[in-house]
Parts: sequence; C-alpha cells; structure tokens
Amino acid sequence: MSRTGLLTGAGLAVFVVAYASLILTGTTMIRQSADPGATGVSLWAALLPPLAAIVLAALVAPRTAVPRPLAGLPRPRLVKETWLLLAAALAFPVAVALAGRGLLYPVAKILLLLVVPLVGFRLIRGRGPVARSIPAPVTWLAPLPAFAAWFLLAEVSPLSPPLTQQLPDPVTLAVGSLITLLTASVLEEIFYRAWLQTRLEALYGTPPAVLATALLFAAMHVSHIDPAAVGVGVASIVAAQGMFGLMQGYLWARYRNIWVIILIHVIVNLVYVDMLL
Repeated sequence: MSRTGLLTGAGLAVFVVAYASLILTGTTMIRQSADPGATGVSLWAALLPPLAAIVLAALVAPRTAVPRPLAGLPRPRLVKETWLLLAAALAFPVAVALAGRGLLYPVAKILLLLVVPLVGFRLIRGRGPVARSIPAPVTWLAPLPAFAAWFLLAEVSPLSPPLTQQLPDPVTLAVGSLITLLTASVLEEIFYRAWLQTRLEALYGTPPAVLATALLFAAMHVSHIDPAAVGVGVASIVAAQGMFGLMQGYLWARYRNIWVIILIHVIVNLVYVDMLL
C-alpha cells in the first residue's frame, strides 16, 4: 500500500474508533460548545449534516478546474512552512489547556495561528516569491447543494440543538461575536484549511491532508474535554469538531472557495443565527 493510502487509512480509523467508542459506552450526547449553558448534541446531529454535505460535494463537481495553489513551490520551502504550521497547530491546544478560555484565549490564537505563521513565512521565503495559498474563487454555484444540505440539517431540522446557552448583555454579545467572527470563523479557516491543509495536500495528497487537518482542528477544542472523562472527551471532539473539520476540508479541496467555508463557520459560531432561526 502507498504512503497516501496508509495515511488515509490511519486518519479514517481515528474517526471510526471515536464513533465506535462513543456508541459502545452509551454516549449518545456529546458536547459541541464550551459556552455556559450550551446543550449537547446527539451523535446523529454531529454526523449527518457534514456527511450529507460531503456526499453532495462529491457528486457535484465544479465545471471549471479549480486552482491547485502552491504546486510550484520548492519542496524544501514547502516542508519548512508545513512544519512551522504543524508546530503552531500543536502548540495552540497546549496553550489552551494551560491558560484556559479566558482573556488570553484570543491573544494566544492570534499569536500562534496568525503572527507566528506570517513571520515564519517571511523568514523562510527570504528573497523567494510570495506563496499564494488562497486563489480567487472560480466556482460559486457548485458548493451550493452541499451548503444547503448542511444548513438545513444542522440549523433548521430537528437535529439542530436549541438555543439554551447563557447570553451576556447586548454590547458584550456584539463585541464577543465580532471577536469570534474574526478569530474563529475567518482565522481558523485561513490557518487550518488555506495554509496548513493546502501545504499538506502538496506534500502528501488530498485525502491525508483533509483528514490530518480535521483532526488537528478537533485537537484545538481540548477545552471541551471533561477532565473526569478524558477518553469520552477526546472521542467527542473527534466526532463533533473533527467531523465538521472533515467537511470544511473536503469543501476547500473540492472547490477552493474560501468564502463558502468561512460562511459555514460564521453560521456555526454566531449566536445571532440561532436567534433568528
């Protein structure tokens, strides 16, 4: 078996083990949000919306060939940039575990997922050309069936969890929502998909890159894990955030439209969407 096949199999095995362990332990509700008062979601709610989007995306191909950014980047430079991003991706959940989700959380995220990569890219590049990992979208209609399926199942159908979390005053909510939009919906998609996944694709192929990035994205949510049930907690973030990351990564690889996956992330994170629905 090729290296790509082995990496793909290993990544899929992590998801299978996560879901199997939750089912075998009778864990039918998992934690999807760390916000106070937020309810858990069923395994079906975590699995079906992203899975439906992935299936429809596989069926609906873009009519125009999508760009493959970084294909011409020198391999030594690509390897260095990838290791830099992997180090930042692994350092972030460690920082969250040590510092928690207080005021230092957005600071650590901006530092590790934005400042460190940008500075590292500049130092590694030297006098070489600037690497453009986010091409201009060439397709808008092709992702719509996948987006619609995810939205209807995740936000409108009975699978959608009720809005039960404790909301702050309107000003605090507005400021917090803006920070979340920039540091989560935008920054996370740029870091994990546009920067990290694109480089992993160029080095190891698309399936391993999508799976690896999804699992690293899940690892970012270590604050959701209950210290008293670490095994279930790890399986839960793989089943919830990992599955969401798998969908986002596949949509990025399939269509290379950064705005579609950012919009999905906005809908997930902004409580205003749930209030309107």
